[in-house]
Amino acid sequence: MTWIVRCPECGTIFKLVPDQLKIAQGWLRCGQCQHAFDSTGLVVAWPEASLMERETADPVGERLVIDELLKQEDRSGPEIQALTPVSAFEEALATFKPEPLTPEQSPNPNGRQHAWLPKLGVLVLLLALALQWLWIERRTLAAAEPGVARVWQTLCRTWGCEISLLQVRDGIVIESSSLTQRDGGGFLLSWSWRNATSQPLQTPALELTLLSPQDKALVRRVVPVAELGAPLSLAAGQTWDGQLQITPEEGLMPSGYRLLSFYP
Repeated sequence: MTWIVRCPECGTIFKLVPDQLKIAQGWLRCGQCQHAFDSTGLVVAWPEASLMERETADPVGERLVIDELLKQEDRSGPEIQALTPVSAFEEALATFKPEPLTPEQSPNPNGRQHAWLPKLGVLVLLLALALQWLWIERRTLAAAEPGVARVWQTLCRTWGCEISLLQVRDGIVIESSSLTQRDGGGFLLSWSWRNATSQPLQTPALELTLLSPQDKALVRRVVPVAELGAPLSLAAGQTWDGQLQITPEEGLMPSGYRLLSFYP
């Protein structure tokens, strides 16, 4: 049995001695092209008779036959395998059909037109809150600023509303009062009011209660401002003294009284 190997570089076939192959650890050098290569997987067994016939044949012719067979094998493959990366790219580029660019969506003009609606809504809401506050505090503003009072009076003449004076509980206090019996019958109520605030206030009404010796209410009467003869308002720090004739029922003899001022 003879061992042979074919040079992977030039295709020359050589006869091998197993001992030489073991010493070289599988590495060989071609005597034709001087190419060094690893013979692992390339060494095959060859019969002696065939080897004798091959030795008498022309080695160059043998190489030509093998090369011719290799060329035939190359031609038997599909043509697409012989395409280089450049030719494959050019062929793919020739079949490429670019898609038309989609135009960018232009902003919706209606969206821009309606973008100011939320801002307008906020402004309307703030304006409504401001007007509501002015209406709630109209008395305080009119009492604090005469100019504001004139503006409100003008607006109310147009709208048909009224601007009442500011009312502050316990703002107008009763500094002194007395109830005396008259000679001709009846009683005379006297009192003194004072505006204890720093702004004009509406004049309150009076509540007079006649008491029995046991401090029980005998008569309770509410006297409005129109019957008191008092001004409709008292300026800041202003005092006003009033008197009122009281004629109780016959036989009613009160021993005391209670006097309060309030806004009905």
